[in-house]
Parts: sequence; C-alpha cells; structure tokens
Amino acid sequence: MLSYEEERRPIAAGMLGLATKLLDAAKRGEMRRGREVHQLDLGYPDLSLALEKPGRAGGLLAGDRASDAPLRGAAGQARRLFDLFQGSHWTLLGYEVGRHSISPRLNLHIHMIGTQAELNDDAGHFTAAYAPSPGDWFLIRPNGYIGAIIGAHELGVIDSYLADVGVVPREF
Repeated sequence: MLSYEEERRPIAAGMLGLATKLLDAAKRGEMRRGREVHQLDLGYPDLSLALEKPGRAGGLLAGDRASDAPLRGAAGQARRLFDLFQGSHWTLLGYEVGRHSISPRLNLHIHMIGTQAELNDDAGHFTAAYAPSPGDWFLIRPNGYIGAIIGAHELGVIDSYLADVGVVPREF
C-alpha cells in the first residue's frame, strides 16, 4: 500500500530545493518565478497508486494531474470535469463504455462520457486532453490526480485497485 512518504517526500524535497534556488536568485536581484512555482507539473507516474492497463503512449497518464474539460449534460446543460471532481470522493469516468458492471461504492462517483451517455464531449476537449479509447475508464483520486486508467478488457482491475485503496462496495 502506498504511504504518504512515498508520494510526498520527493515533492517536499523538490520544493525545498526550489525555495533555496529562489532565495539565492532573490539575493542576486534576479528574482523570476517560473512555472515550477505553481506546482502544476507535479505528478506521480512511477508510484504504486499510478496504474495503467494496458500502458498508454499519449494523452494524460496515471499519476498526472487530471485536466478540466467543458462537457454537456444529457439535457444540454454546461458541466465541467473539475465540478465533478470537487469533494473528498474518488471519481470514475467511463468513456463510451455502454453498459458496465462497476459496483457502487462508498466515496466513489461514477460518470459516463459519450454520445449516448450522461455527459457529452461535443467540443472535443475531453478527448483532446485524455486521449481516450472507447471503453476506457479514468479513476481520479480525491486530490485531483489520475490514479488509474483501465482499458475495456481490464474491468476486474478497477475492483482490485479500489479495494486496495479502501474504497469498498456499498452495502444496501
């Protein structure tokens, strides 16, 4: 199981190094803050909570920060991915998945994106950022990072992954 230290210690060390570099630059009168100060490029692709089955070559990868995208609801209303991610829950996005057998779980919100789904990517922003294939599932962690990207033929992996991180099936 992933520990807080496995994930955050390298980030903390990098930020301390950046702070030292910025302080030295300020002392020399060369203070310029670049992209790294905003921490938008942080990611966790090589850690135990980043899972891709099968592996991917393009688009966002497991461990990357999940991107926002404007979508349309089934009734035509504007929706944003960041609104779906907001809160302390996990979010599972299915792209052109049709029927599925993902069981409801506590702290898991499931949303479908596709031409015949709850959400439509008519402007192509989701597909441009995520580069999904029909049947792909994207599991977004509560901190806004992609925990797993699972292909259509690997659905069993989702249940195992969720169980490993403590997202348990809902009791009815």
